[in-house]
Amino acid sequence: MKSEQVLRNDKVLVFGGGSGIGKAIARRLLRENAGVTICGRSKEKLLAAKEELKSDDLFCLVGNIADVDSHEELFAKAETLMGGLSAFVNSAALGSGTLGRGYEPWDITSAEWDMMTDTDFKAAFFLMRNEVNYLIDRQCRGNILNIASNAACMDIIGSYGASKLSIIKWTRALGKRFGHKGIVINGIAPGATLTPMIAHYARTEDQPYPRHALERFIKPEEIAELAFYLMSNYGEIICGHTVVADAGDNAATL
Repeated sequence: MKSEQVLRNDKVLVFGGGSGIGKAIARRLLRENAGVTICGRSKEKLLAAKEELKSDDLFCLVGNIADVDSHEELFAKAETLMGGLSAFVNSAALGSGTLGRGYEPWDITSAEWDMMTDTDFKAAFFLMRNEVNYLIDRQCRGNILNIASNAACMDIIGSYGASKLSIIKWTRALGKRFGHKGIVINGIAPGATLTPMIAHYARTEDQPYPRHALERFIKPEEIAELAFYLMSNYGEIICGHTVVADAGDNAATL
């Protein structure tokens, strides 16, 4: 019997869609015949993703979410490319791999702190707020999916985990406020997932990872499947929540 599960909205702008979890989500949404625009800072990375995914329904858009004044322009361009825009996936972020060091408080300078928080904290807030405004202005019963991190569930000693905890709180607050208008805002907080962000220690699917109860890394495709559910007609009963998908990470305290 054919499944009745379908996307609530099929014109999706994926920030950070050129690699990692964002690219995996774009691939999954394309399987549902969605129009998808992937947005990122690197044109080369976006074009490589388009070549890999091979879909006429996939479009590329160069942009940097840290430039908060550019958000509305990016939305307008994506709307033109796809002939509409009704859903957003916020997957763009900077991790510790950006610095080439760890998460210890002494591993980051003041300038690096500003760089990280401009994207992971400030831009994340304004992006979500501007997406809500876009959907309200168009009276669109849209979707917003935020990719946080289970770093929010650990002892927080740096900017990365703090920003991800904030995203979880914003997801809850805005999800409760705007669900009444049909806007479903949810999040996913993945554990260690095989993406370029953690390629310095996560290399292959069969590499053991004892910190996870499942003793393995998470695959981007597994997070993408969860993303599809949360953005589907079935998933709208989850509104304003962040699903922690961390394979039983024993470093998490929440």
